[in-house]
Amino acid sequence: MEYSKINFMQTEEYRECLKDALKNLTKANLVIYGSLVSISMAGELKQWNDSVPLGEIHNFDFDLFKNCEDINIQLLVKLIEKVEETYQTITNVNSIEMEEEEENNFVL
Repeated sequence: MEYSKINFMQTEEYRECLKDALKNLTKANLVIYGSLVSISMAGELKQWNDSVPLGEIHNFDFDLFKNCEDINIQLLVKLIEKVEETYQTITNVNSIEMEEEEENNFVL
Protein backbone atom coordinates (compact mmCIF):
# COMPACT_ATOMS: atom_id res chain seq x y z
CA MET A 1 0.00 0.00 0.00
CA GLU A 2 1.22 3.47 -0.82
CA TYR A 3 1.28 5.42 2.41
CA SER A 4 2.76 8.61 0.97
CA LYS A 5 -0.66 9.51 -0.48
CA ILE A 6 -1.88 10.12 3.08
CA ASN A 7 0.16 13.31 3.29
CA PHE A 8 -2.85 15.50 2.50
CA MET A 9 -3.95 18.24 4.82
CA GLN A 10 -5.48 16.54 7.84
CA THR A 11 -7.98 18.51 9.87
CA GLU A 12 -8.13 18.24 13.63
CA GLU A 13 -11.50 16.49 13.24
CA TYR A 14 -9.90 13.90 10.93
CA ARG A 15 -7.07 13.26 13.42
CA GLU A 16 -9.58 12.86 16.27
CA CYS A 17 -11.45 10.29 14.18
CA LEU A 18 -8.17 8.43 13.68
CA LYS A 19 -7.54 8.48 17.43
CA ASP A 20 -11.06 7.12 18.01
CA ALA A 21 -10.34 4.35 15.49
CA LEU A 22 -7.13 3.51 17.36
CA LYS A 23 -9.04 3.34 20.66
CA ASN A 24 -11.54 0.99 19.00
CA LEU A 25 -8.71 -1.23 17.74
CA THR A 26 -7.42 -1.44 21.30
CA LYS A 27 -10.90 -2.39 22.57
CA ALA A 28 -11.27 -4.97 19.80
CA ASN A 29 -7.99 -6.61 20.75
CA LEU A 30 -8.99 -6.76 24.40
CA VAL A 31 -12.28 -8.47 23.48
CA ILE A 32 -10.51 -10.92 21.16
CA TYR A 33 -7.92 -11.63 23.85
CA GLY A 34 -10.70 -12.39 26.34
CA SER A 35 -12.17 -14.89 23.89
CA LEU A 36 -8.73 -16.37 23.37
CA VAL A 37 -8.35 -16.97 27.11
CA SER A 38 -11.86 -18.42 27.46
CA ILE A 39 -11.43 -20.81 24.55
CA SER A 40 -8.03 -21.91 25.85
CA MET A 41 -9.39 -22.54 29.34
CA ALA A 42 -12.20 -24.68 27.92
CA GLY A 43 -9.90 -26.50 25.51
CA GLU A 44 -6.15 -26.91 25.44
CA LEU A 45 -5.58 -25.46 28.94
CA LYS A 46 -8.67 -27.05 30.55
CA GLN A 47 -6.73 -29.50 32.71
CA TRP A 48 -4.61 -26.67 34.11
CA ASN A 49 -7.67 -24.42 34.51
CA ASP A 50 -9.52 -27.12 36.45
CA SER A 51 -6.61 -27.47 38.87
CA VAL A 52 -6.38 -23.76 39.78
CA PRO A 53 -8.16 -22.82 43.02
CA LEU A 54 -11.09 -20.41 42.67
CA GLY A 55 -10.05 -16.80 43.17
CA GLU A 56 -6.41 -17.40 42.29
CA ILE A 57 -5.13 -14.84 39.77
CA HIS A 58 -2.69 -15.57 36.95
CA ASN A 59 -1.22 -13.40 34.22
CA PHE A 60 -0.77 -14.97 30.81
CA ASP A 61 2.03 -14.20 28.42
CA PHE A 62 0.81 -13.86 24.82
CA ASP A 63 3.50 -16.37 23.77
CA LEU A 64 1.57 -19.06 25.65
CA PHE A 65 -1.26 -18.69 23.15
CA LYS A 66 1.07 -18.37 20.18
CA ASN A 67 2.34 -21.84 21.07
CA CYS A 68 -1.08 -23.50 21.40
CA GLU A 69 -1.93 -26.18 18.86
CA ASP A 70 -5.64 -25.33 18.63
CA ILE A 71 -6.34 -23.90 15.15
CA ASN A 72 -9.02 -21.60 16.55
CA ILE A 73 -6.55 -20.13 19.03
CA GLN A 74 -4.05 -19.66 16.21
CA LEU A 75 -6.63 -17.82 14.10
CA LEU A 76 -7.35 -15.45 16.99
CA VAL A 77 -3.63 -14.96 17.65
CA LYS A 78 -3.14 -13.95 14.00
CA LEU A 79 -6.10 -11.58 14.23
CA ILE A 80 -4.70 -9.92 17.36
CA GLU A 81 -1.34 -9.54 15.65
CA LYS A 82 -2.98 -8.02 12.55
CA VAL A 83 -4.95 -5.53 14.66
CA GLU A 84 -1.71 -4.59 16.46
CA GLU A 85 0.08 -4.16 13.11
CA THR A 86 -2.76 -1.96 11.82
CA TYR A 87 -2.67 0.12 15.02
CA GLN A 88 1.06 0.67 14.70
CA THR A 89 0.85 1.54 11.00
CA ILE A 90 -1.91 4.11 11.55
CA THR A 91 0.02 5.77 14.39
CA ASN A 92 3.27 5.81 12.40
CA VAL A 93 1.84 6.96 9.07
CA ASN A 94 -0.11 9.76 10.69
CA SER A 95 2.45 10.68 13.37
CA ILE A 96 -0.12 10.15 16.10
CA GLU A 97 0.95 9.83 19.69
CA MET A 98 -1.61 8.18 21.93
CA GLU A 99 -1.71 8.57 25.68
CA GLU A 100 0.69 6.15 27.38
CA GLU A 101 -2.23 4.52 29.19
CA GLU A 102 -3.93 3.73 25.87
CA GLU A 103 -0.70 2.38 24.38
CA ASN A 104 -0.24 0.06 27.37
CA ASN A 105 -3.74 -1.38 26.95
CA PHE A 106 -2.72 -3.23 23.83
CA VAL A 107 -2.41 -6.95 24.37
CA LEU A 108 0.91 -7.67 22.78
